[in-house]
Amino acid sequence: MASDALSGPPGRVNGLATYFSIVPTPKAAFAQLARTPMWGWAAVAGIVLTLIGSVLAAPATAHFAQIMQQQRLAQLPADQRQQAAAAMAASASFVNFFIAAGGVVTPWIVWLVTAAIFLAGAALLGGQARWKLAWVAAVNAYVISAIAAVIYGIILRLRGPLSVNSTADVYVLPSLSQFVHGSVKLAAFLAAYNVMYIWYYIVAIIALEQILKLRRSAAIGTGIAVSLLSAGYAALVSR
Repeated sequence: MASDALSGPPGRVNGLATYFSIVPTPKAAFAQLARTPMWGWAAVAGIVLTLIGSVLAAPATAHFAQIMQQQRLAQLPADQRQQAAAAMAASASFVNFFIAAGGVVTPWIVWLVTAAIFLAGAALLGGQARWKLAWVAAVNAYVISAIAAVIYGIILRLRGPLSVNSTADVYVLPSLSQFVHGSVKLAAFLAAYNVMYIWYYIVAIIALEQILKLRRSAAIGTGIAVSLLSAGYAALVSR
């Protein structure tokens, strides 16, 4: 990738290998990225993994979307129900396209938001506040979230699409949300602290220390901010 090749001597640093080395050795990987900022192959790998997860989860996602549509129809007045049902039926054939498109677009949105938070944290808390460094940290740290997407998709595919009949059924990764009943928004908030995302928050803190040169306490504070915004957004959009 051009963005990788321009960042360091060709043939000496492999952006893809560095990306996946974050999983076993995050500190060493981010130290390398601090010396040779790279994100091209990381972006490609992140999108591919997210897309794989989306495709694996597609049957369950489509089934749950149909259930949500039926619930919305039931809440509409009788005179509007038929027209809404026709519109939903017309859009049903595009569900798989939207799922796949989401797998491609979502990582970019996540990277932009995360990089902006990283940059703000560095600017406010004494780190190296450079967009390039924040972007490299965000795109590469995403490897944990991308792997989580694949694991999530595998679990849903093994369980089968009919296993997802409510919002609570979507939270398949172990978290405190599994002990919450009756509060959809609280469950969504706690689901953002599942085992994979907690791992991601820790990796993000290491990225902030190594790439943006934040002190440990400042990096932890910024990582907590990322987690709270993620959990808050999940709670906001849940229903």
